[in-house]
Amino acid sequence: MQAYGRKKDQTAHQRTNVFRRIYHFVSATYLKKLIVTVKLQYLTFVMMLILSIGPIIGFYKWVEQSSYNKEIAYVDENHLIIAKNLSAALSRYITDMKSFFTLAVNDGNDVNHLHSSHNLQVALANFNLCYISILNGNNETVSRIEGDNSHKRDMPNKEVLDYIRQTAIAANGEIAVTGIRNHIGSPHLFVAQILPSGDLAFAPWSPTYIVKLQKSIAFGERGHSMVVDHDGRVIAHPNAKWQAISKDASKLSVVQAMITQNTGVMQFYSPPMQADMIAGYTFVPETGWGVMVPQPISELADRAKDVESVAAIIALIGILFVGLLSWWFSTLLSRPFSAIVGSAEAVSLGDFDTPVDKLPVITPIEIKLMAKAFNKMVDELKEKTYSLQQALVNAEEISQERAELLKLANEANVMKSQFVSIVSHELRTPLTSIKGSLELLNSECLGALPTKSKSLVEISVKNCARLSILINDLLDIGMLDDGTMRYDMGKQDLASLLAETLEASQSYGDLHGVTYKLSGIDQQSFVKGDRSRLFQVMLNLLSNAAKFSKPESNVEVELVIDKSNARVLVTDHGVGIPETARKKVFGKFSQVDASNQRSIGGSGLGLFISKMITEKHSGTLNYTSEVNVGTTFELTLPLYSD
Repeated sequence: MQAYGRKKDQTAHQRTNVFRRIYHFVSATYLKKLIVTVKLQYLTFVMMLILSIGPIIGFYKWVEQSSYNKEIAYVDENHLIIAKNLSAALSRYITDMKSFFTLAVNDGNDVNHLHSSHNLQVALANFNLCYISILNGNNETVSRIEGDNSHKRDMPNKEVLDYIRQTAIAANGEIAVTGIRNHIGSPHLFVAQILPSGDLAFAPWSPTYIVKLQKSIAFGERGHSMVVDHDGRVIAHPNAKWQAISKDASKLSVVQAMITQNTGVMQFYSPPMQADMIAGYTFVPETGWGVMVPQPISELADRAKDVESVAAIIALIGILFVGLLSWWFSTLLSRPFSAIVGSAEAVSLGDFDTPVDKLPVITPIEIKLMAKAFNKMVDELKEKTYSLQQALVNAEEISQERAELLKLANEANVMKSQFVSIVSHELRTPLTSIKGSLELLNSECLGALPTKSKSLVEISVKNCARLSILINDLLDIGMLDDGTMRYDMGKQDLASLLAETLEASQSYGDLHGVTYKLSGIDQQSFVKGDRSRLFQVMLNLLSNAAKFSKPESNVEVELVIDKSNARVLVTDHGVGIPETARKKVFGKFSQVDASNQRSIGGSGLGLFISKMITEKHSGTLNYTSEVNVGTTFELTLPLYSD
């Protein structure tokens, strides 16, 4: 079956080679080009051709397969019939020969009379029996019936005689036919029987008739028949050498099937024919011989070739017809689109006076509607283009005015920044002197103050502190805006920085009745940064927490170290921040309560400045809050790495 499959695949490959060439030619030469250009005409043509070629090739493959299957079915039926007829002919021949052998050996006691009978000699010759001999247990001749002079009458050698006797003994008194053996220089069979007296009667049997019968069966170029004995040795075969040496063919699968008395059809490889074969085979019941009628599979493929050739021609004509039809249809379909594309190209170049007004006679209604919609679109586009041009003229005039205004705004912003910086510097010097004088008076180092005067001095000291913070914030904003703020970056111990900040903020916390609680500073927390700027950020977070906390509450400051970051959490228990204010918490000059009646003061610059400083340190500043519960600000800085 495997050999048959290989042959079939080779034949199919040869038959479809022309279609493969057409496919590769189309794909390599045109398909890539069509895909790149994406022309509707080409694309439609190719798609229709591809969809049509499939059924055509399917038709061809069906014809190819069915024609070949018919040939196989013909072999399955006819070759097996021939093999059975040949087996039947051999069965009749063997039956007649055995009947004659029985008559010759057992008919009467007058052996000499039989020996002299001319009719008996003629019968021996007709059955190709050389002679009939009866031997005793010592292989001595008891009697002998001679055939005609056309056969040699030499006795078999001892080895062959022993083989004949063993075969006859195994038959239990019945007439036995041995396998084929070499006798007097040529292949012979032997008919043998053990007589009631214990003597051996045998006759050398020439396979002349069997060979003649085998040669009479021939068909095609190399179709033939073959006969083997029950051991698988060749009795009759068109290969003269195999026949002359009684070739042992028992290793062939088909021969094994025959000598095990099976009947059927089989595919196999024939060494003498050097070809894959298919054969009907059976056996001869009287002797166990195998009979088969093989034929090369290639001859079946050749017979199917004519039908396949016609199918190939029909398929090619079908492809040509479909190709022409596809090209006509694709051209018909693409012409209206070409007209629309032409108008679109003209419109793209600014020509709005090229409508789609001439379409082919055969144009689908959808394309006509599309052309109508395109013309309407062009008219609207023409009007809108004119309006846009007028708008662009007006916009250009407005743009020039805006450019002048923007220039003035930038100049004003620069002047504002310069003014804030100058004013802040000019205010800081006298404010420092005033603040120092007031603090000196408030400390009563120069003498005790009246109660009313002392109260006024304390108010003045507080307002000087607030004004000092505002001036410092304004100076920082100016430096952030013009990029002149300097940072002295280095390795800083964040834990010690937190402790220092809390110590500096404690008086502010006492002022608001708030207690600072610090935790987590017993671990290494080195970061890279400017110590004074980080101090400024922490001071701002602590002062905000105290300012917005409820009296007699705590502000928790926790240092948390994870894998690569240090996090400082500042949690108050105050009014909280509503979600609606999230976008403006870190804005410049921004406060949650921006009304003039707010009870808590401040410039609204602290968190903005803190966030800018934090980002310069590659960190983040965020918060979470719940109204009337409290707020937690989280400062995250990357840990220091060498």
